[in-house]
Amino acid sequence: MPFSRPTLTWTWREFSDFSGAEMHEMLATRQRVFVVEQASPYQDADNLDQLAFHLVIRASDGQFVAYARVLPPGAYYAEPTFGRVLVMPQLRGTGIGREIVRQCLEKCALAYGVENIRISAQCYLIDFYTGFGFEPVSPPFDDGGVEHVEMLWVKPGSGTQ
Repeated sequence: MPFSRPTLTWTWREFSDFSGAEMHEMLATRQRVFVVEQASPYQDADNLDQLAFHLVIRASDGQFVAYARVLPPGAYYAEPTFGRVLVMPQLRGTGIGREIVRQCLEKCALAYGVENIRISAQCYLIDFYTGFGFEPVSPPFDDGGVEHVEMLWVKPGSGTQ
């Protein structure tokens, strides 16, 4: 039987929209993926969540299955950024990650009217992000035990970088 992608609910939320239980679920899921699964001890709860837009993706049964956050200009980089992109293992390879990036690019444009977006990408994902128009702009660096590179997206036709 072919795999079918479940019906998903995509919701943008701000920090104040989360209940305590929902915030705990989000942070626990991020830790499961970025700290435990990737064996990369680092401080996930970095005091930036309060400034972020959070994209929460849930399956029809309410299960938390994917996530990303968008930060405003000046919160981490001079440009807006997005990160903490995650898809739970059972849904990887279904295209959800690509849709998350498209949603984050759209949110940055709508919320901040920007020409550039800067991200910190795991090095093995350089080709993935290049497919969206991002280009590496830094040498690789260690971030919590995982090689990363800064990447910059320039609004098509803006000519700025």
